[in-house]
Amino acid sequence: MRTVEVKIFNTGDTIECISKISNLIPEDKVVIDLDGNIRIGTVAGETKVFTEDAAVLTQKPSSFIIRKLFPFETGDKFIYYKTEKEGYFFCKKNAEQLGLRMKLLKVKYAVADNKLIFYYSAEERVDFRELVKILASKFHIRIEMRQINIRDECKILGGIGICGRICCCTSVIGEMNPVTSKITKLQCQNTSKFVGYCGRLLCCLAFDPPTEDECCVGEKQPLEK
Repeated sequence: MRTVEVKIFNTGDTIECISKISNLIPEDKVVIDLDGNIRIGTVAGETKVFTEDAAVLTQKPSSFIIRKLFPFETGDKFIYYKTEKEGYFFCKKNAEQLGLRMKLLKVKYAVADNKLIFYYSAEERVDFRELVKILASKFHIRIEMRQINIRDECKILGGIGICGRICCCTSVIGEMNPVTSKITKLQCQNTSKFVGYCGRLLCCLAFDPPTEDECCVGEKQPLEK
């Protein structure tokens, strides 16, 4: 069995997919079946080959790669990309005209569900019923307005962390688990020093949290009398 890590287009989630294609390399664009839904993604990791034993078969991913994207399907000529790009600017323009206090972040064309998903953030509740009518009459497709929190906003927009590398939530984290202040206390660190530009604790703090026995190894010990 051959598996490949694929980063889902527009969501940033990285999943493991079964593949019958042997010549996939990182950055290849592929069409995948994700639990019965067709999605588009980018190969994010190297191909792994496993033997067909019982241990592996019980842990088979439920997603698999159907094929590579054809050359004419990539870039601005691809209908999904064009619709998402047009939808973003059209929605942003009309939201401003309607005086809606919302920050439009991204537009996703959900192929399997035949709908456009508009991701936005807002500090208060937004009445976007009129906006949805305008969008539906323009694109003749189902419209969904999805509000996201500040951590997901950072994941969608991306950025550079204080370490000088791309934010973990954008590059290496699939499912975002909460990072608690208890982790920073175990590491004997000042919580205020480990806040990302999203305003929350850095995701990387949860990668390898120390045990209480390992905590504060470098601290000065009191002198013996």
